Amino acid sequence: MLIWFDAVTAKEPLLFDAIAKELEKEGHSVIFTCREYDYVSSLFELLGRDVAVFGKHGGKTLYGKLIAGNERIKLLADYINDLDKKPDYHICFGCPESTRVAFGLGIPVININDSPHAWAVAKLTIPLSKYLVYSGCIKEEEWLKLGAVKEQLYPYDGIDEVAWLKSFEPNEEVLSLLGLSKEDHFIVARPEESSAAYMLNDNITSSTYLDVILDALLKIYKGKVVVFPRYQKQKELLQERYKEKIIVPPKAVDTLSLYYYADLCITGGATMARESAAIGTPAISYFPRELAVLKHISKTGIPLYNEYTISDAIKKAKDLLFSNNKEKQRKKTKKILSQMESPVDKVIELIK
Repeated sequence: MLIWFDAVTAKEPLLFDAIAKELEKEGHSVIFTCREYDYVSSLFELLGRDVAVFGKHGGKTLYGKLIAGNERIKLLADYINDLDKKPDYHICFGCPESTRVAFGLGIPVININDSPHAWAVAKLTIPLSKYLVYSGCIKEEEWLKLGAVKEQLYPYDGIDEVAWLKSFEPNEEVLSLLGLSKEDHFIVARPEESSAAYMLNDNITSSTYLDVILDALLKIYKGKVVVFPRYQKQKELLQERYKEKIIVPPKAVDTLSLYYYADLCITGGATMARESAAIGTPAISYFPRELAVLKHISKTGIPLYNEYTISDAIKKAKDLLFSNNKEKQRKKTKKILSQMESPVDKVIELIK
């Protein structure tokens, strides 16, 4: 069979590559598409995967998102329709544009999603999907009220990160690429989301909260900060404010290995916190709402800390930066992760 993957955020290339490797072992073929956003396309390059890039992020306004989405639908539809063979399945992580194209062209959709808080995306994708694969820590009712029916629901007992972290081994080459070494101390940081549809009513300005946190930490922490901005405006503001105190990678790097050698990861979102914590490096998410998966990960004993105010995030960061039990925590985390299910197995099961 031919399986089509479409990625729109930076976590998806890693997840889709893990699924694709298993499909290829079974003799299936895969193709990848993505949009021009964040580090997505360069992550595929880092993984050695060919990817066709169509469309871009629609920005902060609802009108901009609507127009960019419609333009991307047309580009994707032309590309998929012109293929010599129509894909047998489409796999995405709740992408409205590719889901609409697949549904319109009669291609069954496997929708992987762990973000019911992104309700607009869920409502635009779940009703058009054949299957919904999700972490079982999210209650079934969350999906049903967003348009799912029980026949679609395929939970698994784990988290997405299991797909690409069970066999992870760190590579210190990423450090030299960024001018660092194993002896250096550094933090990995990512600003809060400011342009996602689910955050538009929160009046968040570019990098405001991360600025407050870094201002406090850099008074006591003598290491560097490797920052992954989400948008160009965030990048410009952060570089102007912190200059040589921060490192902004120009393209995708091996972030998994970067977390491994870091003292701490702190982010206004979820993905980096989840990945870092699942490797055993303490991570803080200052996302302002309670998310089921983040709460679940914290309860397992994996070192992820959900701090819902900036003052709490700063206090927790100070505590973690000067603790010295990372190796012990890493062994504990690896054992916890080994006992979890992977979404890869669920997707392969559905395709079989």
